[in-house]
Amino acid sequence: MSEKTVKAIMEQAQVFASSWSMVGGPFAADDQLERAQDEKLELEQLVTGAIEGSVGAPQEVGEMIEALLGWHKRQADQLQLVSENAKEGVTLQLGTDDPIEIVLTKDMAKGLRIGLVLALERLGKLPISVSHDGDHDPDSDDE
Repeated sequence: MSEKTVKAIMEQAQVFASSWSMVGGPFAADDQLERAQDEKLELEQLVTGAIEGSVGAPQEVGEMIEALLGWHKRQADQLQLVSENAKEGVTLQLGTDDPIEIVLTKDMAKGLRIGLVLALERLGKLPISVSHDGDHDPDSDDE
């Protein structure tokens, strides 16, 4: 198994663990359990592909872009969710090995929301997209 494959699996395991850890928590989205299950399915597909030897095979560019767009959307959604829930009295848990818990004061919550607005602004919209066969706009000039 290649180092790239192991890295992809470990990164997806981290995404799944992060999503799963939010289920039932104060920052959980309404569909957090479904999101976590989707991340688990993606992890299972990566692991299965690695065992079967297909993860190392090059993906089509469109699949890679779709995966990147999905990752970007999940990151923006998580930042937005934290921003919406950054309120006085909410407890943040930072870190995984030896987590630190911080109870937000009114000023801390305001600062966190400002920071998250800036982070979302910097994250922005990705300047790429994917169109599938049949999605071609007949009015466009790119023949």
